[in-house]
Amino acid sequence: MINVLVVTHHARENINPIRPEASQIIGLHKTGKVRVTALCNPNSPLIALFESHGIEVFTDKLNKKFSLSSIKKIKQLIKQHDIKILHLFNNIACCNGAMAAIGTDVKAIAYRGQTGNMSRLDPASYLTLLHPRLDKIICVAKAVELELKTHLGRHKDKAVTVYKGHDSSWYQNPKADLSDLKLADDSFIISLVANLRPRKGLPVLMEALSLLPKDTNLDVLLVGADPSSPKIQALIESSGRVGRVHALGYRTDAPEVAAASDLTVLPTTKREGLCRAVLEANSYGIPAIVSDTGGNAELVKNGHSGIVVPPSKPQELADAIMKLYNDRALCALYGKNAKERAVNKFNVEQGVEATLDVYQKVLLKN
Repeated sequence: MINVLVVTHHARENINPIRPEASQIIGLHKTGKVRVTALCNPNSPLIALFESHGIEVFTDKLNKKFSLSSIKKIKQLIKQHDIKILHLFNNIACCNGAMAAIGTDVKAIAYRGQTGNMSRLDPASYLTLLHPRLDKIICVAKAVELELKTHLGRHKDKAVTVYKGHDSSWYQNPKADLSDLKLADDSFIISLVANLRPRKGLPVLMEALSLLPKDTNLDVLLVGADPSSPKIQALIESSGRVGRVHALGYRTDAPEVAAASDLTVLPTTKREGLCRAVLEANSYGIPAIVSDTGGNAELVKNGHSGIVVPPSKPQELADAIMKLYNDRALCALYGKNAKERAVNKFNVEQGVEATLDVYQKVLLKN
């Protein structure tokens, strides 16, 4: 039995963003080979979920990257529960957990969810993923692993890829009701589900829309785009399709909105991991067009379950949209293949098995 302490932080009531992470933790506990103890922030919805599966949960504020009280709490749990593996799921957990591991025999494992935003010249990086006390870093995609290795010097073997797992049972809800949008008859519906930071590529999509033939009958749903934002409205106007591009704001039913579309897009310009929103859409049988950044090209098999285009290339994105707009049968086939790929390659079971393998190997290493 491997005693594991997972340290994770999640403040929102909506558990969708970390459902794959939570299911992996629960799955490890259920193997009978791992005994999981969890440390969460006091308001985390994970507490009740973990406890319902027999996982003992402790709480800490976990609100600072360097907190003496958090470090002390983690050290106490390591000692009291004979912890062998410390699994750290965000930067706050990583910084405090790596410090707590100093002077103990525990193996410290961190999580890396995207490319970019790291430098060996940045001292802050040595408090998190470049911390010398880390034994392993589990990356969400191969592209993330390869990029991380460029920063690890002679410790490249610390980085390993484990795909987060999704469960098809999560995606059985009815499609979102879009009747209030009064979409045109037979409209081809495109969704973009993202926290719309500039790198998510909304300007690229808007420019791509402006390049489409004017009589193209399509509507675009922007989940996460604040409809009251002047910047968002200016971008919509730049598309030349005012009235056909709909900013829906934050939605707790984002997967169901994607399910109500014909196609989802993610034109990220940089710093991507393995996009959950694309996997959610794929799990409903909706194909994706993604840019070739981070793990996107691992998520979508080009010409089979969707289309991969170069980042920051509006014309290539426009061409890909028109290809599926003009060939609905191909779009449906890509959607079918995308669902099969989500079920077979990105399921919870493979994530649990691969993580358990990392645990066992790191414990064998002196």
